[in-house]
Amino acid sequence: MFTLSYETTIKVFGLPLQWIPKIELYYPDLPQFPIMYIHCFIEDERIIACPVSISYEIVNDKCNATFLVLLNHEPSQPIINTITSEIENRIGLSDKITLETVINCCKDNEDYINVLSDLWQYIEKSFGSSIPYGRFYEEIYSIPRFVAAWAPKTGRQSEMRMLYNFMSAFGEEAIFPDQWSHLEYYVIPTYNDVRKKDYSDFPTFKKLHHSMTELFRLDFTNSVTIDGITFNVMPEAWKQNKDDFITNVSGNYYSTGEISEEDKYFAEILVDAFNRHAWRAAFFISAFLNIEQTDYRTWSKDFFKDFYNSGKKLKGYSEKVIACFLQQGFANDEIIPIDTWIKTFYLFPLGIETRSDFYNDFDMLGKLERVIWLASQSNKTNMKNFFDILWCQRYGTIGNKELRGVNPLACSLCKLKETCVGLSKKLSDNVLISNTITPDDFENIPETQINDITFICLLESNVPKKLYAKNKRNWYLKDEFSGYLMKSDNTLPESIVSKEIITVKEFIDNI
Repeated sequence: MFTLSYETTIKVFGLPLQWIPKIELYYPDLPQFPIMYIHCFIEDERIIACPVSISYEIVNDKCNATFLVLLNHEPSQPIINTITSEIENRIGLSDKITLETVINCCKDNEDYINVLSDLWQYIEKSFGSSIPYGRFYEEIYSIPRFVAAWAPKTGRQSEMRMLYNFMSAFGEEAIFPDQWSHLEYYVIPTYNDVRKKDYSDFPTFKKLHHSMTELFRLDFTNSVTIDGITFNVMPEAWKQNKDDFITNVSGNYYSTGEISEEDKYFAEILVDAFNRHAWRAAFFISAFLNIEQTDYRTWSKDFFKDFYNSGKKLKGYSEKVIACFLQQGFANDEIIPIDTWIKTFYLFPLGIETRSDFYNDFDMLGKLERVIWLASQSNKTNMKNFFDILWCQRYGTIGNKELRGVNPLACSLCKLKETCVGLSKKLSDNVLISNTITPDDFENIPETQINDITFICLLESNVPKKLYAKNKRNWYLKDEFSGYLMKSDNTLPESIVSKEIITVKEFIDNI
């Protein structure tokens, strides 16, 4: 039992004012569940600390934050110093990202430096002269945190609910003083506990560990070796829902005597915790038990790239989940999870064709990801400061079927167009522009013209409205949403329209 009977205040200094909304102690839909989790050792003493409130002192364009922290040990100076460091990691102050950081990511490539420095102007205006980076989550806590983030049904609400489910099902509940007894805080083993297989202080988690070990033995029966490290993998993935899991896995193995009733129970509770989704349970099992085989703290950029590229062979694993917790739980700044936002950013603004090239062209990808993610999410939510940039990452047609990508219609109004690397590679491409033709007329365009054009843009009274691109065989609507935002002052001059075929550069220069 862990009793949080001691109290201290921790003060951190010099936070940008723009960080205040980003510092979370609770998720609104789970007000009883503090989410800033601190669990570490100091000179063989297990320290559990729970920040329960925060106040701010405003000093010009910065602020100082004071955290009220409950803990299980009398707060000596070494303990206060350690908890201060942990909080600075949780809020991203410990290794914050600046423009200089971004420039250092670019390995002296001036084109990348220019576009990312241009983008930084918008980052800085909305989020301050630096943005957070550090060990946002304690290492083991980060694993269920990001398993829960894999394809959540209702976004972040689902993620946080699954995290709470996991911690409350398998953690040891901490006891609060009466004043704070409405809160729930659960403690799970540290990374070093797991490496040593020491669950003596965690009887519930010990039972989960036994159940997972049995399932790992029974169902992760194939192996894949990557750069000398062998990973046990599934021959076939489990079916996703709980009923199939009981029929094919837990119930089946219990009926044949392969696992005990207790193992069956804990396996099914694990699936329940992750919203009754057996794949998430498998991802947790593989990510967690591999700590006993490989030290995540030592994973290098090159090793992780090989691991990520082996994804199709790694049944029962999620490379993205592992990337997320290595980046944000282990603060490995060379690890980057590749999602839609990252892929569209390296394809379009950076003009990079492959993931391997993206890996090779940059250092500190984990920090660069934070910049890309922040800009992309701000653009996605129509934040005013980001509204006129990164249209290439957004959908361009009704039904969200096509990304706009690099195209003259979207790029003409983007404020990053002067430095965008992807656009620079398209400036000499040709665009057919017309007020009169329709998509039905495309097949009648002379072959001598059609082979020399990349885009067709339909105009209304010389105002660009719809943009078509060509796949291997057909022309398709790529972007109409950008056209909705074109106004009468975005009219192409008659001298340009009369040319019928112009370059992307001419199109953009004349909007």
